[in-house]
Amino acid sequence: MNTQERDKKEAEVDALVKQKDTDAACRLLVALVTEYAKEKNFKKAESLYNRLYEVDSMALTEIVRAGEIIEEEKSESVDREHLEIWSDLYGTLSTTEGNALYYSMKTKIFEAGEPIMEQGTFNSRLYFINKGEVKALYLQGDREILITMLMPGQIIGQMPFFTASVCTLSLVPMNRVKTSFLETDVLKKWKNDVPALESRLYDYCMHNDPVKKALDEKNIERRTDRREKFFGRIKFVLLDKSGKSLGNAYSGEIADISVGGMSFIVKSPKKESVRMLLGRRLRVIFDLPLKSHEKPHKIDQAMTVIAAQPQAFDDYSVHLRFDTKWAQKMMDAIDFSENL
Repeated sequence: MNTQERDKKEAEVDALVKQKDTDAACRLLVALVTEYAKEKNFKKAESLYNRLYEVDSMALTEIVRAGEIIEEEKSESVDREHLEIWSDLYGTLSTTEGNALYYSMKTKIFEAGEPIMEQGTFNSRLYFINKGEVKALYLQGDREILITMLMPGQIIGQMPFFTASVCTLSLVPMNRVKTSFLETDVLKKWKNDVPALESRLYDYCMHNDPVKKALDEKNIERRTDRREKFFGRIKFVLLDKSGKSLGNAYSGEIADISVGGMSFIVKSPKKESVRMLLGRRLRVIFDLPLKSHEKPHKIDQAMTVIAAQPQAFDDYSVHLRFDTKWAQKMMDAIDFSENL
């Protein structure tokens, strides 16, 4: 069936719907879905599949059959080498979830020495190593520490991808590396299409994280500044690139503070909104109680969001980095006893 014939068939569907002959319209839509799916034109096949719902949401036999046809054809076109490398991962997923994961991926090749991720920068991709070897490096002062070597069948970028944070390590190819990767915006699409996929992928990544395992074995502490628990109210407002305030101020609860930064807890039902804070500048206002019993020292300064991590009950911990580290004497002057 050529393009012109298919256009006629789609017009025929419209005519049948106007005549209220939904049974015939649904049968014709299933035939068209089959044609496009066999050609691997899944975008068009899924568009016509969605049309089935519009024509008759109770045409369950046709709807189920059309969905099965699409999934069968998707499964047939999966890269078998990729499937073999990631067999353990796909073994935890249903056919629909596996297809959704596979067809959400993009491919990127890195040459030797070309950084995949760099410590202290922002990253929104989850990488799956298909070929090649990658060094996980941690820069501590002027010293570069090799954490571990990563091989095909291993995933990198778990924490920045799922929790919205800066990269705490650098990942550099030893040789030519072929990867598949996901962008964070796919998580929003999955919520409607395959709602359990994000949590299944997250669980797999957390249980198969060679970088975390290597860090635990080497007992490397990556926090350079000691954090002190601190409880108090904070107000913050988003800043534009010129430093001007955008919109209203919001409130949160301070969690901890150090000479290099701080974190606070904010409540939000929208994960995407909190994730968008990553890398943005905030104007932050709060009071610091002093041991001298003078009036509290007012903090009103711009800071950069370096992480936004989900907690329980729609809470998120937002981590900030100061532009310039505070002097230790400033930390020593804070009366933390008021927070006991």
